[in-house]
Amino acid sequence: MSALERLLGEFAALAASDAGVDGAGRRDTGADAAAAALRAQGLPTRRDENWHYADLRALEGIRQFRAAPPAQRTADAQLPEPLEGHARLVYIDGVLAGGSPLPASPALTRLPVAAVAASPPADPSGEFAGDARMGLVARMFAPEPLALRVTGSAALEIVHLASSTAANCHSHVRIELDAGASLSLVERQLGFGALVAEHLPPAALHCSNLELRLGAGAQLRHTRLQQAAGHALRFNTLSAELGAQAVYQLCQLAAGDGSERTTAQFRLQGRAASLRIAALAAARGAQSADSQFSIVHAAPATRSEQLFRGIASDRAQVSCSADVRAEATAPGARVQQSLRGLIDGPGAAVNLRPRLTINTDDIQAQHGATTGRLDENLLFYLLARGLEPATARSLLKWALLGEVFTAVEPAPLRRAAERAVAVQLRDATATELLQ
Repeated sequence: MSALERLLGEFAALAASDAGVDGAGRRDTGADAAAAALRAQGLPTRRDENWHYADLRALEGIRQFRAAPPAQRTADAQLPEPLEGHARLVYIDGVLAGGSPLPASPALTRLPVAAVAASPPADPSGEFAGDARMGLVARMFAPEPLALRVTGSAALEIVHLASSTAANCHSHVRIELDAGASLSLVERQLGFGALVAEHLPPAALHCSNLELRLGAGAQLRHTRLQQAAGHALRFNTLSAELGAQAVYQLCQLAAGDGSERTTAQFRLQGRAASLRIAALAAARGAQSADSQFSIVHAAPATRSEQLFRGIASDRAQVSCSADVRAEATAPGARVQQSLRGLIDGPGAAVNLRPRLTINTDDIQAQHGATTGRLDENLLFYLLARGLEPATARSLLKWALLGEVFTAVEPAPLRRAAERAVAVQLRDATATELLQ
């Protein structure tokens, strides 16, 4: 039986039980719609161009797709200190801990379950339509989907915690920012355990789906720190639609165990909407870290910038695709792409693909991608000045990553991100300096 057949079978059994309805006894039609869409589209395969570098073979080895039963959930993990000024929501295996009511904030409102119904991806009819399929899986199995509205200025931290190395975690969150609203959003993925033997299949499946809608003039600063421990297969799906003069700044850092794929789709729908992405991926062992950023400029004077830095150590594979399409309706668009990767192992690989599709004559665009090993000339320069080899190599690595770290806010989160990446790179020098 294929993974798709097993997945749909599990969902059918779940929908027939009490877990397939919301707290008021109503069927979750959004999950049903997601299941119908996945049945029609099928799971992604390596033959799909935008999924070529994702670790899809491991999907066939997943024994169970649904989240862990409530009896298996624990809250014994040591959570990081709350971020100052941020309300906090904690998910354990996709369920809000202790029923976690929405933190008191006049600018945050929880919407009814009907508002969480599955919505189309950022580009439902275009070439990126099939990239959000694992987001459908998250929508199908999320134990507690959530919809929020931001009406003023707010700060929110969402912590996703796996209760064990074998616990599946699925979440679906939708956030709507009203016109002129402002939100500082921090997401953290945490978990128990450590990387297990590389020849073993993933012990768990984690799927998250985040939908964002920014009204005219809304501002969103969004930081995602993916540092979950344990040998899990992770699929993170993000879609965002930006209204006129909306500003979205995304900083994403992938530095956890296991293999992961990030699918992020953005539609700049309103005039002068602005998007900036700063992303980092650090992989080691036999890990796979794949990022797919798809951006559609659909209105005049829109701007987007994509900055990606990746390091693959040992036999790991780091991949990033940044696909931008400027429609004929987007004169005056501005696009910048900068993708850089470092190969730090005899069997490591970095795959970078910047791509522009331009359908307007009035545009300013520049893109570039470079992949290589540590610069031997720079390394020799540092060694000639008395630095130890380990220190010199550490300095060159962190010089590559520095542009992304400067985009991480607030400062305590930046320190946590730096420590997580240092551990992932087995960089003893950096780890010591960051203590």
